[in-house]
Amino acid sequence: MSGPDVLWYINPTDGDVPWEPEHRFAPTFDALRHQARTLDRLGFYGALTTAREAISLVGDTEHLRFLIPEYPGVKPPVLMAEEAQVFDQYSGGRLIYNQVNGADPVLHRYGRFESKADRYRMSAEFWTQVKRLYLDDTEAFQGEFFSYGPRYKPAIPGARQPDGIQVWGTGASTEGIAHAAEVLDVYLSFMSEPDALTTLFDRVRTAAAERGRSLRFGVLASVIVRETEEQAWERFSEQLAHTRPETVLATADRNLRSFGYPGIDEITSENPQVQARIDALRAGRIPGRDLLEFAPNMAAGLTTWTAAEPPFDIAGKGTGTYFVGSAENVAAAMSSVAERAGIDIWILSGWPLAREAEITAELLLPLLATDRSTRLVDAASAR
Repeated sequence: MSGPDVLWYINPTDGDVPWEPEHRFAPTFDALRHQARTLDRLGFYGALTTAREAISLVGDTEHLRFLIPEYPGVKPPVLMAEEAQVFDQYSGGRLIYNQVNGADPVLHRYGRFESKADRYRMSAEFWTQVKRLYLDDTEAFQGEFFSYGPRYKPAIPGARQPDGIQVWGTGASTEGIAHAAEVLDVYLSFMSEPDALTTLFDRVRTAAAERGRSLRFGVLASVIVRETEEQAWERFSEQLAHTRPETVLATADRNLRSFGYPGIDEITSENPQVQARIDALRAGRIPGRDLLEFAPNMAAGLTTWTAAEPPFDIAGKGTGTYFVGSAENVAAAMSSVAERAGIDIWILSGWPLAREAEITAELLLPLLATDRSTRLVDAASAR
């Protein structure tokens, strides 16, 4: 039995403690190229990227797939499909779209003002047409949200993925789950509390099955693995020690409100441990490990997945979840969650990005998989 597909993170915001400006690397194109080349050399399945740089990294890689976030409807379906065809023409078919639902303030900036319910209906129509157009559908279309005429020029040359372009994404509301069951090929979630994650994935599976479909499931998490527990938790604590409370508080209120939560002075939690984190932040303190570790080898931390994530998972979204510990213990924790929730894709991160990818490939991935991880550790050993 082969193991999970494992992706890593590519981002210009990088460093030893990248959410702190003084501990951040310069965001250069060469740094991004180094990240991409490292992941490709180590044999990672793919990389989650921003929408801006991915095609420029194709020439530095041979096998790495690129998971690119897109807000549906910001670009017309025809343009989106043509961009996908060009990307696959140059990459040999390595593009995956990450469908991002988006928060209202973000979408308003891009000129999309649909209600949440309409947004999901629009997204379903959008991605259905993008998938058809990617496979060279030439017919005109008149829909509820989008319309376009017949194709009037020759098809863009190059490879097409045989099963079409894949769309990965999320959505935990009733409308979001219905949308996922209809549209997505892979359902993603941040690594939340394992029981809640399993319940969510089961709801999505049921909704997909009712439509005669099946999805794969992936989870986003950060990792700090070392040869011993003590070394891993020391690194976790080191990052906290270099994090200033004012850095967190400067964006916490904005980030909470952008996701529709109350601000830092108003938010509360029924979970006493999470409430203690909120109280610490209000008092101008960074929560310690005792408040952040919520399960064996799992803790709420800080990341740079997006610019708008609530800190230390005080909103319960799982955006800052870390697996921390020895490779053996982290692998056991991840495998336990994967078996319970039915996870077959991991999207991981750790900072600095390239260095932590090397450590993860060497220590952790061989314990998560068989054939694929053998290739990964062989590549890591050849450094």
